[in-house]
Amino acid sequence: MIHYGELYYDHYSKYLGEPMDREVFKNSKDMPSIQVLKYENVFEECLVFNTLGVSKYKKIVGDNVEVSMVVDRAFRSVGYILANAIFYCIANGIEIGRGTAISGIESIDMSFVQKYNKGAVYFTEPFAFPEEYGYVPTGNTEKDGKVLLAFFISESEYEYFLKYGTEKFEEVLEENHVDPFHVSRESIN
Repeated sequence: MIHYGELYYDHYSKYLGEPMDREVFKNSKDMPSIQVLKYENVFEECLVFNTLGVSKYKKIVGDNVEVSMVVDRAFRSVGYILANAIFYCIANGIEIGRGTAISGIESIDMSFVQKYNKGAVYFTEPFAFPEEYGYVPTGNTEKDGKVLLAFFISESEYEYFLKYGTEKFEEVLEENHVDPFHVSRESIN
């Protein structure tokens, strides 16, 4: 039997070192929990938040996947928002992959949305990490794992994504030299 939690934890340790902290989130007593591990000294002035436990929901979210989120602020809010966005996907049968976006963060943390003007979470392939970071070998090619990157986007960016799709949205972010780790950055539109 493959222990995905151990494989992902070892994968994170290889690239990020040991976590400085962790939080455990439960959506209900009947569902498996999701841990959010916190790492420092990976990117300057940022923390990396990584999930453990999303892979338990692979039949619902469509893949054997975990999620990284890198931020330069709002450290107390990120784990809670990330876990709740993922639980929302699980509860609504939303597949998590490149080009998935979840709006409605104001229902999770209104003060975060008001302070940073970011009302949605966007999922994509990881960048700024080594290329092999996004792939977690399990020894079973049918069930190899993935690590996605999530970052906060504004409500107007979310609307742009809905209108134009993944390719155009990511192209516009790149053209505008958006640093998705910078939580208080200006919206691109």
